[in-house]
Amino acid sequence: MLIAKRLPSAKDARIYMSVERTYLGYIRFSLYTLSFAVFLRKLEVLADITQKIHVSVLLEHVAIGLSIVGTLFIVAGIITFYFDIKYIEGGIEVSPKEVTDPRIYMAAERTFLAWIRTSIALIVFGFVIEKFEFFLEQLERVFNIHLKGDHRSLVGIGVFIILIGLFTLVIGTINFYRTIRQVDAGYYRTHTWLYKTYGAIIFLACLVLTFYVLKII
Repeated sequence: MLIAKRLPSAKDARIYMSVERTYLGYIRFSLYTLSFAVFLRKLEVLADITQKIHVSVLLEHVAIGLSIVGTLFIVAGIITFYFDIKYIEGGIEVSPKEVTDPRIYMAAERTFLAWIRTSIALIVFGFVIEKFEFFLEQLERVFNIHLKGDHRSLVGIGVFIILIGLFTLVIGTINFYRTIRQVDAGYYRTHTWLYKTYGAIIFLACLVLTFYVLKII
C-alpha cells in the first residue's frame, strides 16, 4: 500500500508496526480461507456419499480454489511485507523523542493483539483439521463404508497446527517486550527475520495441508 500510493516514507515506529499488523492480517485471512475450504471438503464428502454428484463436484472445485487462494495469500503477505519494509528503510530518520510518543506504545499493544488474534486463528484452525478426521470416522460408521486414504493422521496435523498457534502466542509476547525495550530506548526497527521465518513456517504448513486434505479422500 505504501508503494502503490507513493506515500512519503519515514522510519517511524508506527509505520513499521502498521506493516507488521497488515502482514499478520494476511496470514489470518489465509487461515480463514483454508478453514472454509476444509468445511466445504466435509460437505463434498457427504454429498458424494449421498449420491449428490453435481453438488459434490462443485464443492470439490470450490474447496480446491479456496485452498490455493489461501496459500497464495501467505505468499502475497510475505512479498508485500518485504517491499514495504524496504520502502520504509529508504525514508527519513525520526528523532528518539518521536519514538517514545505514547501513541507508539499503543501501536505496540495493537500489534501484540494482532499476534494474539493470529494465535487464536491457528488454534481454531488446528481444531477444525482434527475434527475433520473425527467427521470422516463418523461417516464410515453411519454409512458402514470405508473411505480411501489414511485420514487418521489428520489428528497429528491438527495438533501440530495447534502447537504452532501456541508458539505464535509465545513469539508475539517476546516480540512485544522487545518492542517496548526498543521504544524506551528511542529506536525501533521491525524484527524482519522473525516475521519472514514465521511466514515461511506458516506457508509450508498450509501448503502441506492443502495437498494433504484435498487428496485425503
